[in-house]
Amino acid sequence: MTDTLRPPPSARADQVIDRYHDIPHIDTAPPGTSAFRRRIRLVNIDASCTVGELEDDCHHFRVELRHDGSTIRSASGQYLRGPWTTCQAAGEPLRAIEGHPMRPQASAIGGYAEARDNCTHLFDLTGLAMAQASRPRPERQYDMLVTDMQSPPLLAQEAVIWCDGAEVVRWQLEQREVVAPAAWAGAPLRNKFIRWAEERLDPDTAEAAIALRRVIDISMSRVGDLDRFDRADGVTGGPGTTMMGRCMTYSPQNVAVALRVKGSARSWDRHGHLMLADMHLREPS
Repeated sequence: MTDTLRPPPSARADQVIDRYHDIPHIDTAPPGTSAFRRRIRLVNIDASCTVGELEDDCHHFRVELRHDGSTIRSASGQYLRGPWTTCQAAGEPLRAIEGHPMRPQASAIGGYAEARDNCTHLFDLTGLAMAQASRPRPERQYDMLVTDMQSPPLLAQEAVIWCDGAEVVRWQLEQREVVAPAAWAGAPLRNKFIRWAEERLDPDTAEAAIALRRVIDISMSRVGDLDRFDRADGVTGGPGTTMMGRCMTYSPQNVAVALRVKGSARSWDRHGHLMLADMHLREPS
């Protein structure tokens, strides 16, 4: 696994990639043998439009954020691939942020709308796009990797995030808690981590660490095969469980009607260079 703990190169595709044909299904990499990967790219198209895309084993979302430099004029979310049919409507609740001030801090979006009423991944992506809009550098790319949890734990998990190819944060985890390096040991990943990070770290490191924490959460999707479920309520087990209320799909009004998009999880083990390789072919609307 050591050889994989580096960011994959970035390719530039000549045509839109067919994820279901060109990228293998996740079952080609059995849990415990591989890693969960995510790539986020943020691009300032011009002075009034920032575009972001997020792609990982389970998800592929896009956001187009239009603004006048001080106010969010429109937030257009697009579903490209996801685990549940309800994810296709993820752009609708996102519009609640329209009319609010632009801020250079990604987490500020949490003051404009409730993350759990949204697709949390698209919501996070939009916050990052808002922060990107204030930067003079036109593009930023994050690559994230979380190795599989071993059962029984023989090796600590590793979680890494790179920004534009440079490593920012690398953690060793045991039972999803940071145990190394020593400066990070005990970081409260499950309890108000955003505030903790922003109070102690420089803005760029805090933004990266918060993004990596989210990937640790979602990397647990590799532990079990969600394709064995027909609907999201099979995952939650019903009201009162820990999954209920975590996002728009796992809300009481959606969980019983959210159908599994079977076969949607893809393995990037040998194809990491193709993540978001066709992003430039999707012109802003």
